[in-house]
Amino acid sequence: MTDPAAHVLTRLDVPAGSVRTLKDVAGENASWLARTGAGQLVVLRRYHAGATAADLAYEHAVLHHLALAGWVVPEPVSDLTEHDGAYYCLTRFVPGRAVPDESVPQRRRRGRDLARLQLALRALGARIGQRPGWRAQHAGPTVHTRLDWAACVRGLLAVSPPFGQWARAAAEDTSAGLAAIGAAALPLTVVHGDFAEWNVHYARGRLAGVVDFGLTHLDSRPYELAIARTYRAPQAAAAYGAELARLGWPLTDLERAAIEPVYRAFRLDQAAWAVQAGLRAGRIDLAAVQRHLARTGTPAPG
Repeated sequence: MTDPAAHVLTRLDVPAGSVRTLKDVAGENASWLARTGAGQLVVLRRYHAGATAADLAYEHAVLHHLALAGWVVPEPVSDLTEHDGAYYCLTRFVPGRAVPDESVPQRRRRGRDLARLQLALRALGARIGQRPGWRAQHAGPTVHTRLDWAACVRGLLAVSPPFGQWARAAAEDTSAGLAAIGAAALPLTVVHGDFAEWNVHYARGRLAGVVDFGLTHLDSRPYELAIARTYRAPQAAAAYGAELARLGWPLTDLERAAIEPVYRAFRLDQAAWAVQAGLRAGRIDLAAVQRHLARTGTPAPG
């Protein structure tokens, strides 16, 4: 356990002897499982280096809203604490386990659970608006406004002109595809932002809780399907749509038409992240960039 985390736990009156490290990578989100003096099982979370107080306040508002609605989520149980330039917070422990290799019925179950979560979040967007520094996927090449797409293209062109040209063409095609269906009119709602199988916990065959709201923001329901990786679990997407219809909030014609174009935009965003990570590290993983660009639907030059 790192000294800063131990210092924060001391400030929060959590006995250091009860702590187990779950993840601790410099600059990234980190977490430690601990037990308070009163015996409550909690998780100390250290947020990534780019997190801001306003950004985290938004995430915490989403978590508090869901907890009040009866959902088991990593709701903050302490104030946000800053130490050595990083933010920390104690959060509720979420029981159960993820199902990494879902069967077809389990995929359908996750799709239905996502529909229920979306319904629980439906009214929240009008109250809290957009997360600071974010935008809907169809409103720009990346969901993070601080992620400079033009700089990513320039960096990619410097390393591999064909890849840079491919990224530029994919951005143009993606934008045109979204415009063709009128994506600007897509309704927005608060999304989980990563409802993939590894973030949904089950116990004895029933939903036990949902974790990792680090990407929650205001976006479209087609984007939620894309980042939930339902392209490789079509049964989850089908069950999601059916459950939403049963709950009285079916996908609109525009939302259904936007599923494929928004998925391609999501892949462009993922390519941008791969490029930015490479520029920071001094080496771009062209294989990763190729994997994402190939799924935008834009063919590679030549």
